[in-house]
Amino acid sequence: MNAVLRPAVPSLLPLRGLQQWWHRAALVRRQKAEARALMALGQHELNDLGVGRSELPALVREAD
Repeated sequence: MNAVLRPAVPSLLPLRGLQQWWHRAALVRRQKAEARALMALGQHELNDLGVGRSELPALVREAD
């Protein structure tokens, strides 16, 4: 696995940038999905978490 992350051949170095882009894109997708799930919670579930509906936009922005 480490051989893929640290290629011995310099011609494979551009793949490292592609890998980093892929991981960032996956992170953004995951954060957006979590934000949608959080916004979809009902008031009862939010009360259980100790979060008010008015606090959700700030929580979603912090995740970005």
